[in-house]
Amino acid sequence: MKKSSLIILLFIVLSCNNSKDKIIIIKNKKEIENKQLKEIQNPLENLDSITYIATKFINDYVSNCNKMKEQIGIIEWVNSYPNVSQKFKSELTKMIQDAEEKDPEYGLGFDPIFDAQDYPDDGFKLTQFDSTTNYLTVEAKSWKGFAITMRIKKMDNEYLLDGCGVINIPKNKQAKR
Repeated sequence: MKKSSLIILLFIVLSCNNSKDKIIIIKNKKEIENKQLKEIQNPLENLDSITYIATKFINDYVSNCNKMKEQIGIIEWVNSYPNVSQKFKSELTKMIQDAEEKDPEYGLGFDPIFDAQDYPDDGFKLTQFDSTTNYLTVEAKSWKGFAITMRIKKMDNEYLLDGCGVINIPKNKQAKR
């Protein structure tokens, strides 16, 4: 079958007056097919990177919160964490500082990363991912119904956490409470 297709293709190419154009078209078609194949393969690699970054971040954050007396403050922890966008860090800092200025005793009153006052101490697992928007949802491993919306953004050829809980997540995309 391959030989007969190749022979027919060769016959068509040789019988045309503009054989160079035909060969270029065929060559470009092959290049396009190869590019499309790579694009099909890359989302799988990207999916692994994106979901890994998001789930690692939220589970590392849970581990920090579980440390009780040794835990690092939220702003300091996020600012020192790799794979977090500057926009996320700035928005978190602004949100907490604004709340503390308004009410120094109570502050924000909830954790903006969890979008809650309390959290499941056994961590989260991925439950949903939208590869067109890079929004994903993680759900508590054992606390049924406790979900958090997150967003990853590609910046300078690397994936960074750019939204989580209420930070840089539009109201209509936030997990329902």
